[in-house]
Amino acid sequence: MLNILYFSAPWCGPCKALKPAIDKLELELDPELVQISRINIDENKIEAAAYDILSVPTLIFLKDDIMVNSIIGIKPISDIKKIIDQWK
Repeated sequence: MLNILYFSAPWCGPCKALKPAIDKLELELDPELVQISRINIDENKIEAAAYDILSVPTLIFLKDDIMVNSIIGIKPISDIKKIIDQWK
């Protein structure tokens, strides 16, 4: 199972810009293979600290609970899909 941790904040402009693409991507993914967990850094400070989140949006890719990749900031959805295809 590939789990994508999507760290964001409600006040973050880039997070708001990325959200529709993440929402659409989630609809395309097989939930048996890939899950996206949305994490608001303001409400989940301990989890954000555990992953050393210093900037949002940040995507952390976990394969069987091991971090295999990360993306900080807005990247094309095609870049995100390449990582998903590599690890799902």
